Amino acid sequence: MPLYLVNPAVEMTLELWVSQRLEEALTIQYERIKDRRVRDTFVKRLEGQIETLLKDCIDWDLKEPTEAQLNYATLVATQLGIPLPSEARRYRFHAAMFLETYVPKVRQAASSDATVPGGFETGAAAAQRLVEERLCKQADDPDTSSEPPEDPSDPTPDNGP
Repeated sequence: MPLYLVNPAVEMTLELWVSQRLEEALTIQYERIKDRRVRDTFVKRLEGQIETLLKDCIDWDLKEPTEAQLNYATLVATQLGIPLPSEARRYRFHAAMFLETYVPKVRQAASSDATVPGGFETGAAAAQRLVEERLCKQADDPDTSSEPPEDPSDPTPDNGP
């Protein structure tokens, strides 16, 4: 028995074949859904299942971007000070193309300068800056030595030999 999936907006009809066993079960189900309340419940359940199946069946490039892909694209767009195109927010292919185009620009900017457009500091540059600040502070502070600081709660001061 065929089932038909019809989309009048694009004049598309898909004929979907089901097994004999499922056809018999659907015939019984049709009898049960004559009651409007039962029919509404069945239709809502069926809509949810069909939407999930259709999302799984469409080509990869037409699917929504993954959460990680979208977060990364948003970060790249922010670092470059450009808007994230609406197509990149909607389709996985466009998000991938955006990343393929702009990630090298972010990396190039990061390698040529410690900060990227937008004032963001790269992780390596931030780590290097913190180490340099600590070294400068130790060099400028004569009280800082390589020995551990004395414990103020220790009742016996170490007077040395």
